[in-house]
Amino acid sequence: MRSRFILGIQQLLGREQADPRVAQYAFWVPVFIDIGFLLLGPDKVDSLSRDYLTGLVVIVAATVLGFAISRDGLPPAWTVAIPVLDILATGFMRQMPESTGDRILVFPAIWLGLQFGRRGIVLSMLSVLASFGIAVGSNRDLLEWDVMAQQLVLSTLCATVVALTAEAWQGKVAEAAEAQRMLERAVADSAEQRRFNEAILNSVDVGLLVLDAHGRVHSANPRHERLMDLAYPEGHEGLPERSGHVYGPDGFTQLTREELPTWRTLHGEPLRDYLIWVGSDPRIRRAFAVSSSTILTPAGDFDGAVLAYHDVTELMTAARLKDEFVATVSHELRTPLTSIVGYVDILLEDLEDLPAEATPFLETVQRNARRLHRLVDDLLSDALKLGRAELHLDRVSLALLVRASAVEAEKSARTAGLLLETQIDGDPLEVSGDSERLAQVFDNLFNNAIKFTPSGGKVAGEVKREGNEAVVRISDTGRGIPPEEVEDVFVKFFRSPGVQLDAIPGTGIGLAISKTIVEAHGGSIGLTSEVGVGTTLEVRLPLVGPRVARAG
Repeated sequence: MRSRFILGIQQLLGREQADPRVAQYAFWVPVFIDIGFLLLGPDKVDSLSRDYLTGLVVIVAATVLGFAISRDGLPPAWTVAIPVLDILATGFMRQMPESTGDRILVFPAIWLGLQFGRRGIVLSMLSVLASFGIAVGSNRDLLEWDVMAQQLVLSTLCATVVALTAEAWQGKVAEAAEAQRMLERAVADSAEQRRFNEAILNSVDVGLLVLDAHGRVHSANPRHERLMDLAYPEGHEGLPERSGHVYGPDGFTQLTREELPTWRTLHGEPLRDYLIWVGSDPRIRRAFAVSSSTILTPAGDFDGAVLAYHDVTELMTAARLKDEFVATVSHELRTPLTSIVGYVDILLEDLEDLPAEATPFLETVQRNARRLHRLVDDLLSDALKLGRAELHLDRVSLALLVRASAVEAEKSARTAGLLLETQIDGDPLEVSGDSERLAQVFDNLFNNAIKFTPSGGKVAGEVKREGNEAVVRISDTGRGIPPEEVEDVFVKFFRSPGVQLDAIPGTGIGLAISKTIVEAHGGSIGLTSEVGVGTTLEVRLPLVGPRVARAG
């Protein structure tokens, strides 16, 4: 049952022909809640009105219709009638003043927008107007134009947001899938062409290695000699199965002797596109797809092997760029995410009659939508192209910005079991800057400090004046950064090998974005770090002069 429900939700999101019972079951949840409030709540009624029961009968009829469609008793096109009937049913239910039927119409409106797109938006509007007609036709005392207008706007906005979000998402997913298929075809074609390259001249762009029956190097072309120099800078004494600077597909796990392609080939295991990385320096390692074939004597005995090392570094880089492209094309999520965050904030702050049961759900939506919004901002800012012309400059209090970021970060720190302290001068420390961009910098720095500090550690923020500059320092007691990686932490998409091995999530662009934003404001950013002790990031920005009161 659970898997069927999940499948139905996935089909709805993909605008496939979904089982209509799934969405109808979901609609029954707020209906049952409304009935419970009417019969058991603080303002409970003795009995449900005839009009309210009529609305329930309509919902039951819609549910029966869903069963008929799911069992192929009716054409799937009849599915659209189910949410329309649900909306009409709320017209009867709202005739009980104690009922929340005027708000639960949002659920079928979302269904219409999600599954039927722009047509669903129009159907949602017409159905809501018809439900108003049902209510007013039975009781003109219910003619409250302001309330009806709010309900119409809310249901239409919900249907519109989900319809446009699903439409944009489908388009981008299709583009990404097509790009991925094209790339996979290109990789397959290239590998196939290399595998069938029979030229054994020294000019070929393939490393060729011939081993004798005892596993020693018989011959190798110049291309492979350069590869051997990367793998064995101290020499291999003619025994390439010795351990060297050879790593697995992840580029960081060193292969044992038994995992080396030469050893596996000599022990009777044929290889086909066995991926390895070669080189002691992670920044210049090369990727090779290794294929092998054995050489047999006329009697059928093993007499050696030939290994071909195809350099696929560019292909692996292309695959990584493909993943970045898939992330980048999701930039269309920014606008709907902003709308979702805004409307959830309005619901939580401005609607006094919001049901108590809905509050935790909305808070969960708010928290996760903000998290997604921050991730999209990091991926889509393209801060490496940020210029001063794109900044909206104003006098900004650096102390207030850091304090706001610290308050937001304190929630994450508390969840991670960390202590977060701030020391901020009373001086507002005003700079000429873009408050939104600078807030993004401090959010990034606090988030990084929390992410790389184990539970029980401490994160500290400090804001002070030093001469004509405002200085912000954010330090942690986390894992620290090795000295050889300090210069790379501000490089776009750089992620430490240790971070990758520990599976710490991230995109590797937060500090690059922060550096570009700070430098666009005429400031500087740097860090000091010690492995096992912690890291301190320091931002320096030029202060502006005091405000001058205008005469008159």
